Amino acid sequence: MFHLIAAVGGPTYDPSPAVIDRIESATAADPASAVAAVVLTVLALLLVGGALTTWLLLRANRKARIAALSPAERERRDAVTEYRARLSAAEKGLTAATKERAHRLKSCEKALAQAHAAAGRPIASYRGRDGGASVTPLYLEVPQGRFALTPAITATVDTAGNLATSSRSTLTRIAAGGLLFGPVGAIIGGVAKKTRVHDTRELYLLMQGDTFATLITCAPDDGQRVRHFAAVVRQAALNSDAARAYQAQAVAYAEQALALEQQNVGAVDAARHSLEAATADTARMDAAAAALAQQQPPTPPTAGRSTAG
Repeated sequence: MFHLIAAVGGPTYDPSPAVIDRIESATAADPASAVAAVVLTVLALLLVGGALTTWLLLRANRKARIAALSPAERERRDAVTEYRARLSAAEKGLTAATKERAHRLKSCEKALAQAHAAAGRPIASYRGRDGGASVTPLYLEVPQGRFALTPAITATVDTAGNLATSSRSTLTRIAAGGLLFGPVGAIIGGVAKKTRVHDTRELYLLMQGDTFATLITCAPDDGQRVRHFAAVVRQAALNSDAARAYQAQAVAYAEQALALEQQNVGAVDAARHSLEAATADTARMDAAAAALAQQQPPTPPTAGRSTAG
């Protein structure tokens, strides 16, 4: 068993038998590595011991300085320490109140943005061969633009042949009025030529309202998907008035909550007043400084040199 001295007169390190066995095994396997490991261990212990010794010395010196103070000097020191602690606590309180209010404002602003964005968040979409469409609670987006949903908007999925047969007058009227967009040439041409044989497999999505109508060519395999989209469009159109009223109510509520929070500055003002009061409260420091000044002997005046001739 051996001792590693951390510092002169300092604590010693007494390794256990297991540590000794590991060192001996490492020495037998690789003497150079073992010596390096021992040297590094000794250096680490010296550094730790030196740091601990320095800290103990500084602490002892600090206690000695405090013990050497007179009662008036100690009171002055305690008063300054207390003042700084109160000031620090008040500053932290103001910072916390300010951050909390900023967090609440950010939450209210986020809620307002979400209330506005809800109207434009798609609830369903479909993309065909020559364009796509999407629907939100309040709007229908088609290749020709964005249109506000109303209960009058319809969405129909059918083959070219059935559309040319069942919706011939509708298509002709809409096309004549310039309201119909999309791949309508073949269908309208077929309407004009009643003897034309129409493709009964190719699907079209027809969406129309008071101010627009559009056709989107669908793949034959999209039947189930596009019909689901048409159903969603129709249901959203029927619910559009209620959705618009709900969205307006949500926006109004979010705006009111934000306005109230913008006026809610009580906690910040209270924290600011606490900081101002803590900054101004120097009574104990002033009294301690005055008491210390009374105990210190006055400085003797400097004798002047005579200039008489």
